[in-house]
Amino acid sequence: MIGKCDECGMENVEVMSIKKANSDKEITLCNQCRPADGAYAY
Repeated sequence: MIGKCDECGMENVEVMSIKKANSDKEITLCNQCRPADGAYAY
């Protein structure tokens, strides 16, 4: 989805809502700020 990144503040970028592992809080991160994990780790 297109939105604003909570980490770097960029707007109108492709973002993904991620639930933090140790809490129920959801944050929205763009592709650059999102941690590389699982099959998406390059």
